[in-house]
Amino acid sequence: MRKIKNQIMLAALALTLMPVGLQATQQPNIILFLVDDCSTHELGCYGNTMVSTPNIDALAEGGIKFKTAWATPLCVSSRAAIMSGQYGFRNGALGNSYIETKTYDAMPREKMTLFRAMKESGYETFHGGKWHLPTSPADSDWGVDEYFLYGSLIGGDGLKQEWIKEYSGPWWYWWNANQFSPTHKELHSPSATWHPMVIENGRLRSTGPDDFGPEMLGDAALDFAQRSKNTEKPFFIYYSAHLTHFPWTEMKAPGNHEVTKTEPGMVSSVQYLDTAVGRLVNELKAMGEYENTVIFFMADNPTYGIGKGAASEIGAHIPFIVAGGSKWVKWHGETGSLTDCVDLYPTLLELAGHRALPSQVLDGQSLVPLLEGDRAHSREWIFSYVLGFHRMIRNRDYSLDAQGQLWRCNPSGNPFTFKKVETDNEASRNARMELESRLEHLPIPDEDRLKKAPNVYKQYVEAMAGQLTWRQKQADELYQTGVQHLLNRPGRLKYEIK
Repeated sequence: MRKIKNQIMLAALALTLMPVGLQATQQPNIILFLVDDCSTHELGCYGNTMVSTPNIDALAEGGIKFKTAWATPLCVSSRAAIMSGQYGFRNGALGNSYIETKTYDAMPREKMTLFRAMKESGYETFHGGKWHLPTSPADSDWGVDEYFLYGSLIGGDGLKQEWIKEYSGPWWYWWNANQFSPTHKELHSPSATWHPMVIENGRLRSTGPDDFGPEMLGDAALDFAQRSKNTEKPFFIYYSAHLTHFPWTEMKAPGNHEVTKTEPGMVSSVQYLDTAVGRLVNELKAMGEYENTVIFFMADNPTYGIGKGAASEIGAHIPFIVAGGSKWVKWHGETGSLTDCVDLYPTLLELAGHRALPSQVLDGQSLVPLLEGDRAHSREWIFSYVLGFHRMIRNRDYSLDAQGQLWRCNPSGNPFTFKKVETDNEASRNARMELESRLEHLPIPDEDRLKKAPNVYKQYVEAMAGQLTWRQKQADELYQTGVQHLLNRPGRLKYEIK
């Protein structure tokens, strides 16, 4: 009997000392499906009755849907927060147009990136789609094993001149969006949809007019998942869709319709996004991996024209769903628990069995207790920012926007339904005091560094003087207009098969 006990103790010790990556049987596959510029209001499971999103709705029904999840209102700052587990004052990314370059560019070298942490935990790692981070996934410091990269829409550094010369049409920028449509112009633009520009593991991939980028991204991600399964190693897939980012060009029509392309518009973009989610889930089930996988579905910021860039909760509130194997996602339903994008990092590390470096301060908190059934688990407060000095913070009951306006929240989580506190009472005064006290420990950018970015510094001076910047005015205008009117704008167009 003593001999048996000693053998058990030695086996337990061996398992404890074993590198985390070798304990693969205890690790789920993880897919982070990041949507680009998509509000909760676009999806059926969050109340949209105009667009059908059955696959995303099913993901929410079979998983945990967060009613109050925040990112930052702009792409770069959200993506950097996800990859580092840190807010912008630590990782250097404070918005698309204001980045503290020295800190931000050093991210893959000086921080344990999410990719590298997963790789060190024994995962095969894959980046697919839009990048919008320092250097590129080809940089070995990131920890990406394979990648399928859109070369347009901020594809990443390192694009070779011979690749760029392949494209005679305009590259996409906000100010030339109406010129950028690979299916309408004779000149070939470096698209992410039809005839896409794709960099795959260091090579420019040959594509033609009938090749559709989002479909190719799905092919690449699923192929990687299948090959990882064959090696019996867990996979981490960062599925970084460019949908539903503007411009809303034609999508590939689903089903067996005679035509292959939809009308352009946001609605068809959302519907193809739903098709991509459905395909991913169905293929995982077909290969027997869905129960071994945890899927995190979220957006980097709200939709352009419905919240993106706005310095208020309207600009921070995003869809967030966690679904997958019942061993890790142990209940289904809605939650009012507060979370923001820095929570992804510690959550994924805990699922992977990775220990965070003591030297890397994390601003996020793991969601694993919630996933395992502690429905009361929640952060006390969440935080967001635009350019670092437009700052928003909220707790369960109150939200403080970048103008210093206090809002009374409600259980729906929908900021368009919140009420501005016009008359203070004891509860609202205490809430304001608490939230302002939290902000005192979340630093704003150094003024001398801001001066090096004149357009940003101008907004900073206005904000510090108590004047409304255009981002603050935008938040007010969106709230006054109302979400239903914003969804019905003619420029979004509706999906029609012709």
